Formats: sequence, C-alpha cells, structure tokens
Amino acid sequence: MEIKTYDGKAAEWKGDSIAVILQQEEKCEHLGKLSGIIKEIQSRKDFTGKKGSFIKVPIMDGAVKNLYLIGAGKDEGKSLPTTVRSTIAELMRKIKADNCKDLLVYIPAAASVKDKKRFFSAVGEGIELGVYSFDKYKTVKEDEENKSKLEKVSVAGADDEFLSKGIIYACSQNYSRNLANEPGNMIYPQTLAEHAKELADRLGLECEIWEEKRIIKEKMCCLYAVGAGSEKKPRFIHLVYRPVGIKKAKKIALVGKGLTFDSGGLDIKPSDFLRTMKGDKSGACNVLGAMQGIAKLKPKVEVHGIIGAAENMPGGASFRPDDILTARNGKTIEIDNTDAEGRLVLADALCYASELKPDVIIDMATLTGACAVALGPNRAGLFSNDDDLASEILSAAEACGENLWRLPAEDEKISESMKSPVADMVNCGSRYGGAIFAAIFLQEFIGEIKKGKKIPWAHLDIAGVDFFKENTSIYSKGASAFGTRTCLEFIINRFSI
Repeated sequence: MEIKTYDGKAAEWKGDSIAVILQQEEKCEHLGKLSGIIKEIQSRKDFTGKKGSFIKVPIMDGAVKNLYLIGAGKDEGKSLPTTVRSTIAELMRKIKADNCKDLLVYIPAAASVKDKKRFFSAVGEGIELGVYSFDKYKTVKEDEENKSKLEKVSVAGADDEFLSKGIIYACSQNYSRNLANEPGNMIYPQTLAEHAKELADRLGLECEIWEEKRIIKEKMCCLYAVGAGSEKKPRFIHLVYRPVGIKKAKKIALVGKGLTFDSGGLDIKPSDFLRTMKGDKSGACNVLGAMQGIAKLKPKVEVHGIIGAAENMPGGASFRPDDILTARNGKTIEIDNTDAEGRLVLADALCYASELKPDVIIDMATLTGACAVALGPNRAGLFSNDDDLASEILSAAEACGENLWRLPAEDEKISESMKSPVADMVNCGSRYGGAIFAAIFLQEFIGEIKKGKKIPWAHLDIAGVDFFKENTSIYSKGASAFGTRTCLEFIINRFSI
C-alpha cells in the first residue's frame, strides 16, 4: 500500500473516498460540495465529532464515491497526535472491507498544529498500524471475496518525510507483531535466529548466532538451563547497527526476552495460562522490529540488539526447583520456580550487554503477571536505575501513544527476600511485589559504566500489554509489539538522525 502526501486542494481531489477527521463541534470548510453535506449532517446532530463516532455517506454524483466522517473528540495540543493516530487506525479497520482503492485523509485541525513533524508522523503510524492483520494461515483472506484492497492513501497537507518516519515506526512494530503472532511450532529458537539472520542480511546489519555448545562455552548457564528440557535448543542472538562515518559513537544495547513458548517447565502452568504463551517472545520480537527501524532511520549511534532465545518445556533434561545455576557474571541462583525463567534468560543476556560497555541498556520482556495485576491490561511497567533515562523513555512513550508507568526498582525488604541460604540469590519470591522483585533481580546483572556507577538501565515489563483479545486503538487483535516504537523514538530523540 502506498502512503503519500497530497499537495492539491482537498475539494479538487478525485478518488474513491475522502475521510475527514473532525474534533467535537469542529467545522469543515474547503471541501466544496462535501462541506455542505457535512454541515447538514452536523446540523441534524447525526455526527458531532465525539471521539469514536463514525459515519459513512455514499456520494451519488461526483468523482468521490464515499465520504467518511470520524470523530476525534475534544483532545487538543500535545495529545492531538495520539488521538489522531488511534482515530486513523480505527478508520482503516472500519473501511478495510469497503470497495475502496484510493483514499484521501483530510484533517482540518492539521493547519493549526505547530509540530508538523510529530503530527504527520503519527498520521503515518495510524494508517500503517490500522491496516495490519495476521491472517497468514487463513486459507480464505478476509478481503479476497468480491472486495478490492486499498492501494493508496493520500494525506492532505502532509510532508512525505514526516509521513515516512511514522511509516518506518509502524512497519517496525508490524514486523515484530508478525513474529510474535507466530505459534510455537513455527517460531522456536532456531527459526527466530534465522529471522534475525535474514533481517541482518537484508538491511546490512552485523549478526552473530550462538548455538548450544557456544552458549555453554560462554558460561551462559542460565539461558542453557531454561531451554534444556526442549527438543528445540536455545540460541543467543546478537545484531549490530554501526553508524557510517562516526568514530567513537555512543552505544545502546536493546535486550529482549525470547521465550518462544513458555509452558512453565516442571512448574507447569495451568491450561488457561498456556494459551498465548507463544507471545512470551514479544520482547525479543520487539528488539528485531526496533533493529529494522534503526537500520532504515540510520541514527548517529551504535545499536546492539541482544536476544536470549529458549523454549521452556518439561522434560528429562529440564532444570528443577532447588537447582543452583551460575550466571555469566559468576553469581549463583537457587531455583525456586521454573516458571520464573525469563529473568534467568535475561540475566545472561544483560551480563553480555554490560560487557559491551554501552551508554544505555534497555530490556523488554513479558516478565511478570504481577505487573499486569498492578497496572492492568493497557499500561506497561517501567523500572530504571537512572531518573534522567526514565524521564526520557516516559516522554518517548507519551509521544508514541504507549502507556508506561514507572515503578520502583529498589526496595530494601524485597531485596532481603531475594537472599538464598545456599546461593547468592533465589529466582522468585512472594507474589506481593513480584514485578519489583524481578526488576531488582535483573539489576544484579547490570555492569558498571565506571567504578561505583552502574550502566544506565531501563526495564520494560510488557506482560500485561503484549497481547490483545480485541482491536484496541492502534493495536489489532493479537500481538501488540508494545514498546517497539517507544524505543525507536527514544533513540531518535537522543541521537538525532
């Protein structure tokens, strides 16, 4: 699908349909005859611009076949791009089944927007995110029966550069969604590594894959133990983007939890909780999606994408409660529960990331149900050891319309409960404060950027927002890839293109 700007007068546009996004009680001018139709509809109170409202008006004469009116509510200022992004995504889903090949999007409020770049980037994101669906395994596609696919979307008054940024963001998120939506029989550690290699080859990234023997040799005993019970042995994945022509570039490490399926291991999950566990690789998929965006946006920073990939299954070689594992940095961990495996995989991955001496480490993981209980199904948890970093990530998330809430990454009592009588620590504690326990655990594997000061680190616990049962705002049913665009926005903001 082609997405581009339209520089002409909206009233003179010729195509299948025009979509007009209006705020509550906002008037629409400059559309000729269509403005009169909209005014009449508004006078009858059939459409008021209330957020979420939608009406389709067939046009019986003229070049345009259909007029769509979509309400954006009363949001203004900084929140307008977020509202427009989600409104356009909803629009694209609503018209997907219509016989519409060529659409013009007209947003009267755009004329008064000061930050055009952010606004039209959000428009590009909304269009691309809204048309997404995962129907790869359906033998009959939803829009194949007597329906035409949307081929071109034009945006009145936009800038192609601004739209392009949003499209890259959204395509990166959709790449991650595609991988996360794949079932465990299709994506397992080996095939996830193959996708990483294909991505690297296609976009000119460096790529290194470690198989199980190398993983053991490199003292990643935690990663190996988590995947030992499966026929599909673990993999360690390292992608690198290096900016051209920049000596001694700053360095960022993105680390993803890649549990391609999590049964819980010997502490097996109840059957209801096994469903959607294909999504336990979402953090890793987000890293790959972000690396795709980085390769296209080309920021002035060196970016490392690091993934520990494993399948946690019960079997004769599975790790057990009471086992003691040694992480890459030499710290020992007593296993309390084999279903607290993601933090073990991340432990080795974070050790490796720390050895690269990056300026920032960000990890993404569907880590704890406790975070979902605390924040609900629409907001992810942010933990950090650096206030400035946390503030920057929160700002990036706000710009992307992704809801994050900062939770504490330190607690004396919870830290005390992590102590083991037979090892340096246990991998799991009380159900109370479980997300904080996990974050404190992860900090044990963050290295120092200089003596006495740890590398600035942020942890995104996306367990409550990685999968949606119904279409919600910019998120289609299924995997959300929550956090992909936030990481891209953070990197682009800190290191200008």
